[in-house]
Amino acid sequence: MQNIKKVAIIGTGVIGTGWIIRCLAHNKIVYAYDKDIKSKKNLISEIKRTWPFVKKLFNKKKLNLKNFNFFTSIEPTLKDVDFIQECATENYSLKTKLISTIGKYAKSNSIIASSSSGLLPTRIYSKCKNPDRGIIGHPFNPVYLLPAVEIVPGKRTSKKNLNLAKKFYKSISMNPIMVKNELPGYLSDRLQEALWREGLHIINEGYATTEELDRAIEDGPGLRWSLMGTFLTFHLAGGKTGMKHMLEQFGPALKLPWTKLKAPKLSKKLSSRLITGTAKQTKGKSVAMISNIRDQYLVDIQKLRKKYEKKLR
Repeated sequence: MQNIKKVAIIGTGVIGTGWIIRCLAHNKIVYAYDKDIKSKKNLISEIKRTWPFVKKLFNKKKLNLKNFNFFTSIEPTLKDVDFIQECATENYSLKTKLISTIGKYAKSNSIIASSSSGLLPTRIYSKCKNPDRGIIGHPFNPVYLLPAVEIVPGKRTSKKNLNLAKKFYKSISMNPIMVKNELPGYLSDRLQEALWREGLHIINEGYATTEELDRAIEDGPGLRWSLMGTFLTFHLAGGKTGMKHMLEQFGPALKLPWTKLKAPKLSKKLSSRLITGTAKQTKGKSVAMISNIRDQYLVDIQKLRKKYEKKLR
């Protein structure tokens, strides 16, 4: 199982579809499962919509839909695959039950990865056969373009299977982030949640609109973050001595009560501001239209970033 070729994707929502597209782009044989046969038509439509962007990013010549197989029964989806990516709703009870079923029908040595955004792997694999092959493989939307995937082990996950999972994700052009131990929310979502929570407070108290807050990131930190993260950015803010001076100068500000840890109540008033604000930002463009703009941007910026990453890393 050194070179994983056959992959099962369980669930064809936004994340599952993203995994399918990425795997097809890397010549994997994909077995997709969804209990609703109507999902197949929508899935193929999305594969075709995204292909121009995927083709450009990964330098592919054509899409081979012969590698795509769709099932409405879970057993035949799993019987011949070496890697399984589960993409069900974020719910402990649902995922634990589903993963138990997956473990029952999958080959005993098939790796099972969950696309969970924050649930603990030890718990969701607690009823799975051979839980040593269970991991979290948390991607980022759109999965077919963004390279990050957080690999989170459960208490019983073996190092061998962690390494196999890492190798598989690299084979589909992803950059695995190896999380040392399981923790709720993992790494990136904890950081994103802090920003989201603070933004909700600012909007709730009437200091800014959704568009103004987005601009505050887009035209400021966001441009830097696309090349380097928070810590290296702050290191540069410290001048010649880097982080040392940064901590001396700005460290005391951490004691000031600027931010709020507890999330505000998602009241009707706050919800309305969020819905109205983002609707205004779209200027009548559909989700598909905005997705196309985003996807083209992500392709272009990743190609540009590679030139600078070589110098930085």
